[in-house]
Amino acid sequence: MAQQLLMDAQKELEQSQKKPKLSRRRAFIVILEELYYDVREYPKDLTLDSIHRKASQRFEFSHSAMNSFSSPNEVHPKDPCSHYENDGLRKAKYRQTLAHLVTYSQLYFKIKEAAQSLEATYRDILQC
Repeated sequence: MAQQLLMDAQKELEQSQKKPKLSRRRAFIVILEELYYDVREYPKDLTLDSIHRKASQRFEFSHSAMNSFSSPNEVHPKDPCSHYENDGLRKAKYRQTLAHLVTYSQLYFKIKEAAQSLEATYRDILQC
């Protein structure tokens, strides 16, 4: 019985150490939201390389290829309604990305306020 408890505890520990699997964009959005949920604009010196390093520490990427985004504002715009104003297809993809993160926010977010901020952004993008 003791051996079975030890094996169960070891299995649980191994599972808890696994990184959640996310697409690169979703992982970047989580990191961006946690770092900058309470500011109106991203810092001018912010690069995707720094976000990539932080995201790769917390998440396993489901797609190994780098995406076509060149700036944090393209990945997760601070004002998505005006950013996607004339591009319905990209807005729909962004909305779908946010829907997944909002639905499973308890799995991905460490900062409660960042998850709440993302939910507010999601509600806004649904209405514009």
